[in-house]
Amino acid sequence: MKTIRIILLILIIIGFGALFTQKNWVPKLVNQILLLENTPIAIIDNSAVVLPKTQPNITLVDGRQCYTYNQEATNEAPYKVDEFIDITISGKSVTGTKRGTQSGPDMINGYIGSIIGTLSQNKITAIYSYMVEGSKNKEKEIYQANKTGIEKLRYPLIEEGGILIPDISKEFKTLLYSRVGCETSN
Repeated sequence: MKTIRIILLILIIIGFGALFTQKNWVPKLVNQILLLENTPIAIIDNSAVVLPKTQPNITLVDGRQCYTYNQEATNEAPYKVDEFIDITISGKSVTGTKRGTQSGPDMINGYIGSIIGTLSQNKITAIYSYMVEGSKNKEKEIYQANKTGIEKLRYPLIEEGGILIPDISKEFKTLLYSRVGCETSN
């Protein structure tokens, strides 16, 4: 009986020690458990915080793919824009069409044109040759894969050799294009 009391007393002392030192060992234990589960975590104020798992960017692969972009008119961007991109990727070659409409305070028009470019490191660099309001234009465009589709890297444009090209020395905005089903015909 005396041995059982001594064991219980030792367990009580260990319990109080664990209780008073839990700020030191619990985050480490949780960290090890989460690492075994391959869950991203961060230790903040000696507490383990589970970070949301990030979804990887999609991979642009061979085949036909379609994307859409919609922008509602705002005070900062007073034009409503709807675009549809239909591209086919074959190895490093990208071909397709882009059509859209834009309407705003001083214009309503549609545009359509062809896309010819290359794919490298999940990024498309292409020349978009289009017609808008009876005028033919060419613009170099850059798209990259994101988590749900593609995004256009919209830099300010400068004219060079009859083509509008992105001024990559400036900051850019991203326009998010969502992946959609392709229509049966253009």
